[in-house]
Amino acid sequence: MTSTPSPAVGRGVRIVGIVLTVLVGAPFLLFAWMALRSRFGLGSADPHGYALIFGTFLALVAGIALALVVPLMFRSGQRGSAYLGSLIVYVLVAAALIVSLLTA
Repeated sequence: MTSTPSPAVGRGVRIVGIVLTVLVGAPFLLFAWMALRSRFGLGSADPHGYALIFGTFLALVAGIALALVVPLMFRSGQRGSAYLGSLIVYVLVAAALIVSLLTA
């Protein structure tokens, strides 16, 4: 027998999803910005490339966490397509970060 969750539980999951998205999304944006600024900015900002290397790695880790947390903001019926969409976007962003790291 399958029980349907109450609307309050669904709202709670969505609120937790929003909070987690903000908490994981802020570091992801910071790390991605750090890596891309190091790659496309002036050379004097990161002469050794450590911000590019570590920023890319940390953005990839934070990005996969973000891709798994973002779909929690959607209703339970839409989460499957939200997971698919967020993972496709993650693969595209990860590919761009890795290409920017390898072509530096």
